[in-house]
Amino acid sequence: MGIILGILAGISVLLIWAALTRPKGIERPQADKDPRYRLKALRSVGFMAAAMEDLAAWFQGEQQDGSSWRGGLNDRYMKQLKQANWYWAPNEKEPPVPDARFWNLETLWAAKVFQALLFGLGGLLLAGALSALVGVPVVAPLVVAGIAAVVGFFDPDSDLAGKAEERRRQIILEMGTKVPEMRTYILSGVSLPDLLRRIIRGLTDRPGGPFVEELSRALQVYASTSSLPRGLELMIDRNQLCQPMVNLCGDMLSIVNEGGELGKVLDTHADMALHEQRRLLRQQGQENTQNMSLVVSGTTMVVIFLLTGGPALWVVLQSL
Repeated sequence: MGIILGILAGISVLLIWAALTRPKGIERPQADKDPRYRLKALRSVGFMAAAMEDLAAWFQGEQQDGSSWRGGLNDRYMKQLKQANWYWAPNEKEPPVPDARFWNLETLWAAKVFQALLFGLGGLLLAGALSALVGVPVVAPLVVAGIAAVVGFFDPDSDLAGKAEERRRQIILEMGTKVPEMRTYILSGVSLPDLLRRIIRGLTDRPGGPFVEELSRALQVYASTSSLPRGLELMIDRNQLCQPMVNLCGDMLSIVNEGGELGKVLDTHADMALHEQRRLLRQQGQENTQNMSLVVSGTTMVVIFLLTGGPALWVVLQSL
């Protein structure tokens, strides 16, 4: 009976929160008119969506500086969103990745809050049912629900960080082939804007990846504003977690603004790109070997248990 009362109390608190926050009239014009500010999962929740969005807004902390815990988190999340190519900027008509889990800080925090509530309620119901069957203390379901809520709250973080790291690696691997091509074109007398156009159009047999996508964005900015430095600054802003990209764009930006020989700069970055590419390939090989070793070890342990531990356990059970 106590478990049922606890579940009903938790649901009542959520309903009361929704009822109290709904009349406040928190302005969300962007959430009502622009899909980039609405979490997909919240569209099916109905009236509870407002309460969850209010909680997400509190966690997000509007206009928090970098010295606060929320400001620091938001700064890190924004860098990861841009590095993962999930960030849907206000001036973009379509999301860069339509099937992305979230597109900005608003939907990220909404996903964290929504998943925490979902995991917490699921853990409470499951642990409550088990508690009623085996007769464990009433506080156990509450502890399980709290742990499940924490896991759900931080699960989007790992998803976002993993995608950002995956795309960062792809950029580094692609730079190992594209930067030497850029050096070759520059040595043949091609200007920097024409160089970007040739790389983007794929005048080689290798297709373009995330590195070429970033170059394409820079060229689009140049075409609309006639400012190549603005495009390079955009590349730096979107790839702050990819240091080789930041270094390359920073040196190219210095050449464009202050002058210099771009060929010598690309000579250095071509060697560095090849070095980073080889280092990353070795690292991935070691990680693949380690993962395969874990799979082999786990499979071996299962086989050994089935061949030795299983019969022994069966004999013990028969003797009881």
